Amino acid sequence: TTNLTSAFLALSIAGKAMLRQGSGRMVFSSSVAGSLGLVNHEAIAAAKGGIEAMVRSSAATYARRGLRINAVAPGLTDTKMASKILSSDAMRETAAQKIPTQRINKKEEAASAMHWLLTDAPDNLTGQVLHLDGGMANVLA
Repeated sequence: TTNLTSAFLALSIAGKAMLRQGSGRMVFSSSVAGSLGLVNHEAIAAAKGGIEAMVRSSAATYARRGLRINAVAPGLTDTKMASKILSSDAMRETAAQKIPTQRINKKEEAASAMHWLLTDAPDNLTGQVLHLDGGMANVLA
């Protein structure tokens, strides 16, 4: 619940400040687990699915008041959290083969996507979940 609760509190607190200034951009961290059925991911799926629903609903609520609210949903990313899954070359290769682009995200890619949404993304982009997952969520390969 920390994932969803902290996102909701950030929306509430930062959103109020942004509303006072008349504009703002927020980006929340989701995961492919928020939109795909993954084995043994029930808790994170509930939290991230909640974040994605919150992004869509809050974008609808606040778009006319100048807020742009989106999320980034990375797939498997080479981070400390994924170190068990990526602990051997064989496991890394097996994981990559399940991704249409055949590669695992670099952690810098998620940061770059979030930065883009906060800075250079079109002003008309709101309520979106950017799946940074090599096509897993939308492509059959």
